[in-house]
Amino acid sequence: MEYNNKRVIVLGMGKSGEAVCAFLKRHGAQVRAYDDHRCVDREEALCGEYDFAVISPGVPFTNRAVVKLRENAVPILSEIDLAYINCDSKHIFAISGTNGKTTTCHILHRMLSAVGRSHLLGNVGVPFIRETEHIAKKDSVVLEISSFQIEQSGLFHPQIAALTNVGEDHLDRHQNRERYQNIKLSLLEKAQLQVINGDDKTQSRFLSAIRYSQKDRNADYYLKEGVIYHGGKSYSLPKPSRGKGYDLDYLCAFAVASSYCGVKRAFLSVYDKVPIPVYRMQEIGTLCGAQVINDSKGTNIDATLFAVSLLSEPAALILGGSDKGEDYKRLMKGMGDSVKRIYLTGANAREMYLAAEQEIRKRCVPMSDLDSCVKDFAKDPLAVLLFSPASASFDSYRNFEERGMAFDEIVKKYRAEFGR
Repeated sequence: MEYNNKRVIVLGMGKSGEAVCAFLKRHGAQVRAYDDHRCVDREEALCGEYDFAVISPGVPFTNRAVVKLRENAVPILSEIDLAYINCDSKHIFAISGTNGKTTTCHILHRMLSAVGRSHLLGNVGVPFIRETEHIAKKDSVVLEISSFQIEQSGLFHPQIAALTNVGEDHLDRHQNRERYQNIKLSLLEKAQLQVINGDDKTQSRFLSAIRYSQKDRNADYYLKEGVIYHGGKSYSLPKPSRGKGYDLDYLCAFAVASSYCGVKRAFLSVYDKVPIPVYRMQEIGTLCGAQVINDSKGTNIDATLFAVSLLSEPAALILGGSDKGEDYKRLMKGMGDSVKRIYLTGANAREMYLAAEQEIRKRCVPMSDLDSCVKDFAKDPLAVLLFSPASASFDSYRNFEERGMAFDEIVKKYRAEFGR
């Protein structure tokens, strides 16, 4: 597509927006950057004449700038759309889901790198558009894609799309669970080939899709006790299980890679080579004899409920952060017998407390901040301290990584004071 002298407005100046601006300027476009928090001449910017606009993932369709541009009949592309139509390779593998998509992308990228050149892009950290010009026709692109990006992208059609699972998240933007799930499922409709989690009922309507499962031995890819069964053959993994969640993510990646280029022995050797993403059920040592787990990446209810399901010893759980419109009653009902104490902190602590039934409320301990939660636990430890907030971090931190680092430092501080 020719961009020389095209008049373009780019909405949102996060990583994606800045990468879009850089790409378009390199190709001779006249670019106007617009951001609700930085643009001082917003009205003037929106009244300009543009050939098209590019929207960043964090900008919803309800944003007044988007509404204004649509009223003026300005065509709107997403960053994903722009990258896709300018990418020489069409070997694009889009991975999404409520949880597990980052791990799956890392595994799939490692698998495809063993048989060719692969690029790991998208919501995992590097905008697709930033690397588009460096992707050759034969290269593979592993793309982590969020519900925001799926919703915005009308031109994007990956070769293979896969969903890890579809639960509930970002209801502050998508209004309700059904709408969120439909957006996630629409990714499969955009793809030439679909790979679905056969253990997730929300994906069951895709009858012709390739299925992977840990429960159904009739699935196209079935994993049981360290052995993958596919096409009448069995493939043994090199090591014992790395955990229920990781194994299912690995199986998803194995199904995608094998559907693309057939089963390769190199895919099996990847199993124990991919590190678990930072702050995803990360064991960070002990505090007063208790095991401490940093799951700051647990930013939604399903992630935290999964983390809780893995507990087998008496534990204290730290919950809370910024609200995303989720159903906290479902969260509180999922507290198993192992969770003996629930620290509530952050902007949504009160909502979580009110959502709990009386029996669960007895376990709840409201706290002013993360530091006070850890200090209180150190004075009266249980076997496990699990930090899995079931919330976004934006009430106190820029992202879950910064929150995870803060938790690490707090634990170190009280370890020095109270002991390991």
